[in-house]
Amino acid sequence: MDRNLFIKYSRLAAEAQVKRGTKESVYWFTRRIRKDSPVKIDDVVKPLNRGRITPGKMFAYTYNPKLKDKLSYYDNNPLVIVLELTTDGWYGANLHYLPPKLRAELMEAVLTKKHSPIQIVKSLEASPLTKPCLKRYLVGQLVTRPKEIPQDEWEIAIQLPFESFEKAAMKEVWAASKRKK
Repeated sequence: MDRNLFIKYSRLAAEAQVKRGTKESVYWFTRRIRKDSPVKIDDVVKPLNRGRITPGKMFAYTYNPKLKDKLSYYDNNPLVIVLELTTDGWYGANLHYLPPKLRAELMEAVLTKKHSPIQIVKSLEASPLTKPCLKRYLVGQLVTRPKEIPQDEWEIAIQLPFESFEKAAMKEVWAASKRKK
């Protein structure tokens, strides 16, 4: 297996003659990537660069929630599109809270229109699908430094199975998110 998962899946898409950045490719990656076993966050972020936290960009990192004892469940490895900065962190849409098909549905509008970061934020804020995955993150609770996922790799990143939920099974979290939308 390639050490760089993005290269691996880009190559598989090319072999399947799937044109990147299209509605078809978003759903093709949903079907293809989820067939593979879960991956470790290090396999995802290792080839990526640290990025400056900016609204409209996607980041992956390891996180230790401040109020985890009070939460019903939480994700240790968020995949977040930042929506707004705060003095001590940011608000963002952690896509891991959505099942793969809803992630694809949410990303379809963003990825196929080549939105700017500001347009991405507006699009996500307006979508009812985003509601269950809106979370606040505090810089002081980061376990690892956020790594930026380049926009041309989002359709792959949203399907890589590196979510790590505590206190609830993944399918329970996704079922709860479907009820909230």
